[in-house]
Amino acid sequence: MFDNIAGLRPEEAARWATLVEESRPILEHDGMEAVQAFLAEHGTSTVQAIAITRALLGQAETPLQVAIEIVTTSTVRQ
Repeated sequence: MFDNIAGLRPEEAARWATLVEESRPILEHDGMEAVQAFLAEHGTSTVQAIAITRALLGQAETPLQVAIEIVTTSTVRQ
């Protein structure tokens, strides 16, 4: 899922993939703001949250700028 990110260690890519999968039911039941709170609670940086959010919404379907706006406008990142 995150194989295209240069320099990302395999164990970190696996952690991010796990966070994507754990975020799916949160998104479905509680919405994106709850996903952002979940990611912040798990210690993700803003850049990590952007990558994870984009993967959650679909890399091909979600422009990078959309993921950036979702994360940076989230109340948990203020």
